[in-house]
Amino acid sequence: MPIVSVTTWPGSDDQTRRLVEELTKTVREVTGAPMDKITVYVQEIPRERWAEGGVLGNNPDFPTLSRRT
Repeated sequence: MPIVSVTTWPGSDDQTRRLVEELTKTVREVTGAPMDKITVYVQEIPRERWAEGGVLGNNPDFPTLSRRT
């Protein structure tokens, strides 16, 4: 009974559906677990509550500033 947890920024319903479908398919291929025994749950964290490198995800310069060395 595999359980897959994904934490990400919010996405569209279509993106989430595709992500869940593909993860379930991959877990099935790798583990052989029955589809109805594979659980995937998605936790969406708003960009203003997510930080990398001390920079909030909603900062317009996030791609550059979060990769500071």
